[in-house]
Amino acid sequence: MRQFFVFDIGGTDIKYGVITQYGELIHKAMMPSRGALGGKFIIEDIIQAVNQMKDSFKGEGIAVSSAGVISSQTGELLSATNAILDFIGLNIIEELQSALHLPVSVMNDVNSMALCEYHMGAGRNASSMIALTVGTGIGGAIVLNGHLIEGNGFSAGEFGLMQIEGEVYEQIASTSSLVRAAKKQISSDIDNGVAVFKLFDEGHPGAIEVVNRFYQNLSIGIANIAYAFNPEIIVIGGGITARPSFIEELKSHVLPRLSDHLIKYTTLKAAQYKNDAGMVGAFYHFLNRYPNFK
Repeated sequence: MRQFFVFDIGGTDIKYGVITQYGELIHKAMMPSRGALGGKFIIEDIIQAVNQMKDSFKGEGIAVSSAGVISSQTGELLSATNAILDFIGLNIIEELQSALHLPVSVMNDVNSMALCEYHMGAGRNASSMIALTVGTGIGGAIVLNGHLIEGNGFSAGEFGLMQIEGEVYEQIASTSSLVRAAKKQISSDIDNGVAVFKLFDEGHPGAIEVVNRFYQNLSIGIANIAYAFNPEIIVIGGGITARPSFIEELKSHVLPRLSDHLIKYTTLKAAQYKNDAGMVGAFYHFLNRYPNFK
């Protein structure tokens, strides 16, 4: 059974493990991200983790998922937030291949999540799929006719930066925007989306107003995406989707914005793979880059 090392780099944590050629994670672990110190520290930690896993696993390659705009062809970080210091310009493929002498692939984390959901999750067997992650911001990815669309600058699917009625989409429709609105309108003690929805379920008038506005804003962007791409499935990821009624509540706001024709051809689903999606999707990108391992 072939084995591969997988990593998912975030600003707070790095998830990592070992995956088989069948997409099964047989080992999982997590370590704090030293991104606040600099990207080179993340590289050092990955190298150390691989060397430790080599004692128990015979990994034949390394698949990496990471935040930031990344050239999946060269491995270079083209753009990133300040969550990871000195990340832009770092070439993950070159750094890891030089140190570990294994084939390496790297891809943006939302694109990786989309590949996971397309191959094994909520978008499995779909002809086309749009993935959205709703959290601190809003990330996106596009899979059309079985192909991930990365764009000329590897930043296709940046739906969070769309303009919605003069506002940046993720500033009015992310989970963090929901919490900000609740802090301002209800109580400064509210610090997460779970607390907002708890008040919503209890019938708190302020929470009902804030949550409905959040759903309305989120649904505008989703409807626009449906009209632009006409995907078979729109997969929504992020911690907020753990709410059992989330998708049905979101549908009640999205469907009235769609034409009767488009309603018949659009399905909304919650992502299935949650925290493992980045690692699993990174592996599928690895197989695309190195098809001899299939």
